[in-house]
Amino acid sequence: MQKKEAKTILSTQNGLNPYRNLSRGSLLDQGFDRGCMAETDYESVEAKINAPELLAYALRRKRNKCMIMAGSQSDPYQPCEEVLRIMRGCLEEIDRYGFGLALQTKSDLVLRDLDLLASINRKSRCIVQVSLMTVDEAVREKLEPNVCTAARRAEVLTELKKAGIPTIARIAPVFPFLNDARQNIEALMEACVGAGVYGLMGFEPGVTVREKDRETFLTRLEELFPGMRTAYEESFGTLSEMLSPEGEELARYVRSACAGYHIEDDSGRLFTYLHAFVDREAGEQLSLFDIPVPAGEN
Repeated sequence: MQKKEAKTILSTQNGLNPYRNLSRGSLLDQGFDRGCMAETDYESVEAKINAPELLAYALRRKRNKCMIMAGSQSDPYQPCEEVLRIMRGCLEEIDRYGFGLALQTKSDLVLRDLDLLASINRKSRCIVQVSLMTVDEAVREKLEPNVCTAARRAEVLTELKKAGIPTIARIAPVFPFLNDARQNIEALMEACVGAGVYGLMGFEPGVTVREKDRETFLTRLEELFPGMRTAYEESFGTLSEMLSPEGEELARYVRSACAGYHIEDDSGRLFTYLHAFVDREAGEQLSLFDIPVPAGEN
């Protein structure tokens, strides 16, 4: 892990990433929900140690409050966050200045900051998005080492829900022949229902690999699961989009389950919801969007 003094911290789209590169030691790079794979290398993690100070400066200069989008490029709860507390410092500034937050993570460390997340949600809106991949521990340990189990992530979603914080789940990535079994998708869907998630983002029954990453992807896949390279080459040839043979059936099941349990699964509406700022202290919504509101949210 390398510490760095960053020059800026917010992107033009209000993206916040206190850490750079690796996503929680996963064997998937930060395209993890798209199925790109990389070596595990903790040395590549870059911690922006002055992120809270930079964020405070940026928020003071903004004319209008908005949603801050945390974790779009790298999980803000890297293992070193437990000691460095950079993300917690950023949450303190978001809370201090009354901005909203949409956060993506796979880590149960997010519960450490439940006090700040709840405070942000009382003033504005705080939304936490968590990805689930498989209930098969043998597969998870190879594809997502150093990341908590799907069962634990479901517990995280449940605790957030109890605290009044709306949650969005994502079943991803879905690797053909690895975690695309109907039984696995059903188990993950049941976990989402049990946790009371507001939405399920963008279910895609397959992965897309860029041509320049193809050889690395297949080589790493073969190292993890001997014989899988042959299965992929025989099934998908040179296609960049590798869809599960049961993809259409799985997609129908997920859509039906979401409809049956009143879980929002329209990506466009969820995107709007994630970006819609609410000023609860002023008693008004500052977004122009007409969006659905989870039960219990003012």
